Amino acid sequence: MRAEGKAVAIAQLCQWFGVPRSTFYYRAERRRSPALDQALVELVGRLIDENPDYGVRRLTVLVRRELQAAVNRKKIHRILKANGWQVRQKPRGQRPRVQGWVSRVERPNERWAIDVTHVFCGHDGWCHLTAIIDCCDRTIVGWRLSRSGVARIAAAALEDALRDRRIEYGHAPLMLRSDNGLVFGANVFVDVVRRYGLAQEYITPYSPEQNGMIERFFRSLKEECLWHHRFTSRDQAFVVIATWLEKYHTERPHSALGYLTPKEYAETLAA
Repeated sequence: MRAEGKAVAIAQLCQWFGVPRSTFYYRAERRRSPALDQALVELVGRLIDENPDYGVRRLTVLVRRELQAAVNRKKIHRILKANGWQVRQKPRGQRPRVQGWVSRVERPNERWAIDVTHVFCGHDGWCHLTAIIDCCDRTIVGWRLSRSGVARIAAAALEDALRDRRIEYGHAPLMLRSDNGLVFGANVFVDVVRRYGLAQEYITPYSPEQNGMIERFFRSLKEECLWHHRFTSRDQAFVVIATWLEKYHTERPHSALGYLTPKEYAETLAA
């Protein structure tokens, strides 16, 4: 309208368009981000270097333990965002799933879950990692890393776990959950199950989510340990896995245990 030589007051324009004059003159102030605590930034950076796969919740737990003080999770999130330390996860699909079985139990040695995954060990080729997890305190009660995937290796891992937990025939009921692999139905494995009086249950075929507790452990093992190394031999892989398992049991906060370590959670149950 000015180009046409017509001057109209701001008040008139606001009246025509139904806009208050205060809104027209309002200029929003840019909010300044709060200054970051440099000491806290350095602490978070060090923890990320030591645990590059941890998320904001687990990092918050470690910071609180380190400082022995309450630290807001949003403050940790701001530090991650400001320094570009966030990790974007791929979106998960929405494929239909069968109804999962309840895995968790109230006391240790009521249900264990067993499975096998594979680790590439350089000149030793693909090796087989058998692990058994207690579905209560998430402790890895037995494991074996071998070049062969025969049933006697899984049976040996099971016997290791039973001896470590001092379980003998006639103990309280203990359920052992596994998939339908040939290893867990072989005579040598079933003989150990029967000798110690265990009960065995198999998940529905093609439904790994029914054995989700041990599957989730393998995911953590791969993301936080295996994928960070290029092993040259089975012996090297064994040492690295054993070291990470010690950290898993005594240092790594577990979200399903209220961010206690498996050792701390087991101690609370025994108290």
